[in-house]
Amino acid sequence: MKTLTMRELNRNTASVLDAVERGETFELRRNGKAVGYITQRPPGAERKPDWKAHFDWLRKVSSPDEDAKLLAEFEEERHRQRQREKALGNLQ
Repeated sequence: MKTLTMRELNRNTASVLDAVERGETFELRRNGKAVGYITQRPPGAERKPDWKAHFDWLRKVSSPDEDAKLLAEFEEERHRQRQREKALGNLQ
């Protein structure tokens, strides 16, 4: 894979596209950082998460006791935080 700056692409667009047609791939850089790739291959299909399957799995692996325990811990921490804020005078 060859590297290519924005300036080089701007000045040699036709020759870069000819090289891409021949199967070459370029890494496009701006200010020394890679910003993209020029290639013949289209990008891969974007995978979307299967949220239904994820939540079904969560329901299967979690138990009501564990959930209640976790919620109680959150409430306890929230109560402690409120007491700290009240002691510092941040709450009215």
